[in-house]
Amino acid sequence: MSLLYSLIAGILYFLSFPPFSYEYLIFPSLTILFWTLAIKNKPFYTGAIFAFISYGVILFGIQSIGYEAWIPLLILMGIIYGLFGHFLKKALNNKNNKYLYSISVISAFDLMRLYFPFNGFPWGLPGTVFVDYKFLIPLFRAFGTLGVSLIISSICLAFVFYKEKIFIKSYLIVFTFLIIISVFANIQTPVLSKTNQTTIAIVQGNSPCPGAKNYCENERQLIYESHLQQTKLINEKVDLVVWPESSTGFKNDPVLHSDVLNNIRNEAERLNSFFIIGGDRPIGSKNFENYGVFINKQGLIVDQYLKQHPVPFGEYIPFRKYLDWIPPLSLVPRDMIRGTEEKIFQLENSKISTVISFEGAFQRYIRNGVKNGAEIVVVLTNQASYGLSAMSDQFILMSRANAISNNRPIVHAAITGKSAFISNDGEILGQTRLFETITSIEKISGMTGLTLYTMFGNYLNLFIVLLSVLIYIIRKFNLRADEKVNFS
Repeated sequence: MSLLYSLIAGILYFLSFPPFSYEYLIFPSLTILFWTLAIKNKPFYTGAIFAFISYGVILFGIQSIGYEAWIPLLILMGIIYGLFGHFLKKALNNKNNKYLYSISVISAFDLMRLYFPFNGFPWGLPGTVFVDYKFLIPLFRAFGTLGVSLIISSICLAFVFYKEKIFIKSYLIVFTFLIIISVFANIQTPVLSKTNQTTIAIVQGNSPCPGAKNYCENERQLIYESHLQQTKLINEKVDLVVWPESSTGFKNDPVLHSDVLNNIRNEAERLNSFFIIGGDRPIGSKNFENYGVFINKQGLIVDQYLKQHPVPFGEYIPFRKYLDWIPPLSLVPRDMIRGTEEKIFQLENSKISTVISFEGAFQRYIRNGVKNGAEIVVVLTNQASYGLSAMSDQFILMSRANAISNNRPIVHAAITGKSAFISNDGEILGQTRLFETITSIEKISGMTGLTLYTMFGNYLNLFIVLLSVLIYIIRKFNLRADEKVNFS
């Protein structure tokens, strides 16, 4: 029966995400998962099967790269969720403070996912599917996506304990805490104010043969030429033109090739506009950099942001010297050199920070840019490897959640789509379709001021973990003290 319950929980979970988007199914999904772990044996297999089913569908777009990429990722997620099931089972069976300990395990697991393995994989957090619920905006701004995900999990966990006395007592404490913080977040809102509007153009130049395995002659050259041609068609006043990740690079790198920079300079001067342009360049024979170049109105390169978070097995091969014998890994012949810091690009009316591709799924990079002064955040991404799957929609969901959490508009620019302009409240102001060649223009109001989440990060999750550790230590100390008294 454990297998059946795990299958049902996994199915309900992926149905919560695009393309299905029945977000309310998150609640029965997690409730069934936690209940199965509480009453059944084999918690590792319960967690692993849940991950295989749920993430097998959510991440199915990865198979456009090849099943050799999709299958190992599922195995990895299965192992991670299997270990999660093992530790949550122990907490659920604890005789004392099991509700707090169980929430603590969930909280620690979510925190771990932000950094391990291979620097983290936060895709598929429950909180991301609730970005359309306006009454949750204070919670996002107070606790971030991770905190909202923890609240969702704690509600589901409560149904496992609904017959026990700890249910009412625990939830009175939890909801009192949430109400206080949410009210404080609402009081803080007037401090967050809009800046002048910035007119931004996303150039979605598309690819003649999208996908990691769909090679065609002169693909990179054709992608660059498409973005240049689309830019030449712009005939209105814009403050910033955005070319996504991989729109330039190698033989079309504006830093290394003066003819490319001259073409962009002509458009910068014609439009009297700044440019942010994504691309990659070779460094020696074994490495490369993934960049976002900032070009001013005179067509001069002012600065660049270097991507800090490479995609494992996509932009670098972990343990390459031991794995080079695997044929599909030849698709990744170079390892990315990591950048070391966020950058703030100064426009006339606003300050812009940039993250590149996979970094947009992580809260910490966007949050750091906002803390450094960014009023608008730009996500440069490719997304060709997602194919026709719903992963592009899932990525936009994460950008929307990050926009709400940090109270910043996000310009989500994808080379093959979907691209989107997202307001600071998470609303989609404009969105393109997959695999269309188009330029989309919107007026964006930048924002100033910091939310509680931007200032303090995932403090709710950390607080829960530290509180449970403290209570556990105190309890152990008291037990030992009682033993000594009884012995004497």
